[in-house]
Amino acid sequence: MSPRRRTALAILTALVIVHVAAVSLYTAQSRQQALVVQFLEARDAWKAGHLEEAAARYHEVLAQRDTLGRPFVLVAHYPSLADAWYLLGRVESDRARVDAALVAYHESLKAGGRGAREYRELLLGQHRLQQLKDWATSEIARAPSAPQPYKDRAAALLELGDPAGALADYTAAIRLLPAWRRQRDPAAPPGMSAEEADLLNLSAASSLAAGDRTAAASACQSVTTRQGPRAQLDRLCRALLAQHDGQLDEARRLLGGYLPPAGEHEWLTQDLITTP
Repeated sequence: MSPRRRTALAILTALVIVHVAAVSLYTAQSRQQALVVQFLEARDAWKAGHLEEAAARYHEVLAQRDTLGRPFVLVAHYPSLADAWYLLGRVESDRARVDAALVAYHESLKAGGRGAREYRELLLGQHRLQQLKDWATSEIARAPSAPQPYKDRAAALLELGDPAGALADYTAAIRLLPAWRRQRDPAAPPGMSAEEADLLNLSAASSLAAGDRTAAASACQSVTTRQGPRAQLDRLCRALLAQHDGQLDEARRLLGGYLPPAGEHEWLTQDLITTP
């Protein structure tokens, strides 16, 4: 073969390779873009109340995203694994498919995504207290300086009938909270935060459940003394103390308009908050 023919063949081969690569990239980009559209359609179906359709679309996204994302992601807003699992969890929760929702939230957390609050609230609401306790214990081992897992385990322990264990965990969460807040939000204002007030309220509830009214009153007074002049961050513990003292009308007055922020608060106030 002459040098000219060899050169021409090399150029032709290179052109074929470039063409095949371009076609492959275009095909991959088109498929990835279609997956983005499918992800957005799942969200729209959820917002429209078409829950079965939304769940099916999220499952399809999860089944395809890893394969279509290899070896490169070529489009903007390509759905993350964590987001797809988290949003599926929200849909399954709305469908009252508890086990499916728990699996989805857990997968989102494994992928480094959202869902910790939803996961713990679902476990608490379903009275899967041992599962909540075990999960919180594993989270404490993973992140021992984070206050939230101690609060999660305390919620399980309190409802399981172990107020002393709950109090120990609430105390640990209170101790860890200031450093955690400084690390997460260095610009946070000084003084007692709403998170600390809530932990003190819950520690007071644990002390009452353990039969120690003095400790409960002390924790509650700490909130009363340190809260702002217009704040009512001590409503829960004051109401629980009034209930303990047999002053049910006063307890109910204190909780007038109170909206329990989480499952443990609902459980603690179930006999005090009346619905119209």
